[in-house]
Amino acid sequence: MPESETSYRQSRQGRGLDYHDRFTRNPRRRMMWKIEQRILDRALDQIHDEQAAEIAYLDFACGTGRVLAFVSARTDTATGVDISESMLEVAATSAPKAELISADITLGNSPLTGRTFDLITAFRFFPNAEESLRTEAISALSACLKPGGRLILNNHRSRSSLRQRLVRLLTLGRRGHSGMSHHEVTQLVTAAGLEIEQVAHAGVVPEHEWLLLRPRFVVEWFERLATQLPLSLLAENLVYTCRRPVAETVRQAA
Repeated sequence: MPESETSYRQSRQGRGLDYHDRFTRNPRRRMMWKIEQRILDRALDQIHDEQAAEIAYLDFACGTGRVLAFVSARTDTATGVDISESMLEVAATSAPKAELISADITLGNSPLTGRTFDLITAFRFFPNAEESLRTEAISALSACLKPGGRLILNNHRSRSSLRQRLVRLLTLGRRGHSGMSHHEVTQLVTAAGLEIEQVAHAGVVPEHEWLLLRPRFVVEWFERLATQLPLSLLAENLVYTCRRPVAETVRQAA
């Protein structure tokens, strides 16, 4: 198998508590996670308002269970899937009530075949994965979504962000091209038969998580304010709420 198709998968192996702790130790990651939690809460509020039945939830590439633990507190069932055994060991502690599955659902004989979910999350996966793996993954996730179900994914390395633009400027275009553009995310989602319902953003201030601007309380105040302003084109982290159309089932039945 070509190296380009295995590099993301290989990067998951052997990771665990060290990865998990970054979201509590690092001020920028901690700040971004707080904003993401508010975005997830709003999406969950909407789902609860619309749906009286039980909510089945899947966290794809769940890693150490950070997102899984947070969202599962507001759903009836929760499942986390990842290819990294070491990360799942941490997730078992982070989200003890969730079902954890060690598998690559982009390959054949997926243990999720025949199962569907009302809500799927996929954080810090798509901009890190190779293009072919992105397509395989969203196809598998779309198949797991109930009609009207939602997929919430993030692009935490948006190419249009102010930070990426500055990197390209300062390096004369040699760097700053990693991650995904909004157009690429839109194409990916649309090709999987999903519709983008909402785009939220975080991370407008152009800083690196190991080269932080100070004072932190000013940066964090501005970032909270920026989430309410139309600054998504400058933000580093875009959170997409996507929906599988209900009409799709009606057409198939007809």
